[in-house]
Amino acid sequence: MNLKKSFAMTLVSVAFAMAQEAAEPAAAASAVTAQPAEVAAPAPEAAPAEAAAPVAETPVAETAPAAEQAQPVAEAAVPAEDFKPVAEPVPQPAQEPAPATAENVQPAEAPAPEPVAVSAAPEGPQGAPEGVRMGPPKTPFTVIHGSAYNTVLNEAAADNVDILLERRLTKLYGQKFFYIEPAGERGVVSLGNFFGAMDISGDIGRALIGYTNGSFGAEIRAGVGKRYYENDNVEQKVSFKGNDFGVTLSKMLGGYVLTLGGDLVTISQETDTDPKAPKAPKTEENYRDITATLVLTDGPSARTHFWSAGVNFTRHENEQEVAKTLKNDNPDSYIGIVPFFNYGTPALQSEHARLMLGLNTAVPVIIQDEYMVRDTVSGAEAKKNMTHVGLTLTPNVVGEVLLGESFMLFGEAAYQWEAFSYTKGENVDAGDYKVLESVADKVQATVGLRYQYKDWAACEFAFGDKFFTDTKSIFNGEGVFVSFGGFIYF
Repeated sequence: MNLKKSFAMTLVSVAFAMAQEAAEPAAAASAVTAQPAEVAAPAPEAAPAEAAAPVAETPVAETAPAAEQAQPVAEAAVPAEDFKPVAEPVPQPAQEPAPATAENVQPAEAPAPEPVAVSAAPEGPQGAPEGVRMGPPKTPFTVIHGSAYNTVLNEAAADNVDILLERRLTKLYGQKFFYIEPAGERGVVSLGNFFGAMDISGDIGRALIGYTNGSFGAEIRAGVGKRYYENDNVEQKVSFKGNDFGVTLSKMLGGYVLTLGGDLVTISQETDTDPKAPKAPKTEENYRDITATLVLTDGPSARTHFWSAGVNFTRHENEQEVAKTLKNDNPDSYIGIVPFFNYGTPALQSEHARLMLGLNTAVPVIIQDEYMVRDTVSGAEAKKNMTHVGLTLTPNVVGEVLLGESFMLFGEAAYQWEAFSYTKGENVDAGDYKVLESVADKVQATVGLRYQYKDWAACEFAFGDKFFTDTKSIFNGEGVFVSFGGFIYF
């Protein structure tokens, strides 16, 4: 018995010396796993009887690896300094050895190190890209609306289908609905990942199809109206008004969304004529817009300050050429570059209503093509061109209120102020000219209503001005609604 006791005290002394060399608690914790599994030490001497009853099923996962055997309650619950030696120590049975760890071999006079608490990893978004869960939670104020809502383009207001399809494809992820707009001759469907739309562009139908996974989105749209005609004298190629081919790409960048889009749109019917007779002149018509847009927005991560910034590019062509020579007397082909910055914020909020203020700014720059014009009286030719630069400010406000569980009333107003406008150019009649002005010439105001039945369906519409000013319009249907659309949700 004395030999066993001496051997056990020797092991205790060695372990105590090793523990004193550890400078950090983390080093002491690593000593737990560093001890050989086959070295067993006697358990600390028993404490008072009420704390010494062994409970084999008490785990020590908080202070020891899961592979270690269960320790008595006296070791887990009573600090080392509370153990008092007794005359006759009672060794533990050989079949339940206690591993020699830094915590259970320290002498009675040395306090044991504090156990290291194991914290669970924070829970993140499950089953969806990180960006999808960003932004405010879905509430009656953040549902997707139809075209009747937010026609003033307030950045803090909820999204409508137009904004989603044009600039924020990634926010269609997980959305499942069918939207129909009879007066606008349009339908939109979203299946969670894939989405599509059909509408009228000019005189022809246009189809759109797209895909998004929450962090990336892409769509392609096309409206085709072509006619080819040939006889013994001439060949003709006709492009219908509304011909369109466009692509949009959208990508999440942290809490932001970057969108790039472009279109080629025929703004009026084009007819190219190629006579088969020798030396007969060929006629070409170019009536089209080539557009490109780059937009960055903080919508997915914004809470109180919502903004978007970008630039629109337009190449407008309105020309007729005969034998490669410009024919029409007054073409207005130009290049337009419009940097913009839009801002919105919720100014007033409550459980049943909110008011959002916004300011949209744009700096349009237009450079008209330079060309020669022949004076019809003198026959002399003169150069004609025009350059324009301006600053447009559009303050806007959107207010909405819940009327019970099913109805929402919303109103919108915008005030367009051309704060600065400078134009210079030259023409045949006036020669060189300059125009400087500032004018506020557009005010927009609408009121609308949304009705939603549970999570199944909704419809919304905005009233036109004739609804309030012309009684007959209510009965003949002209000018009653600005827009009317309905949703079916899944």
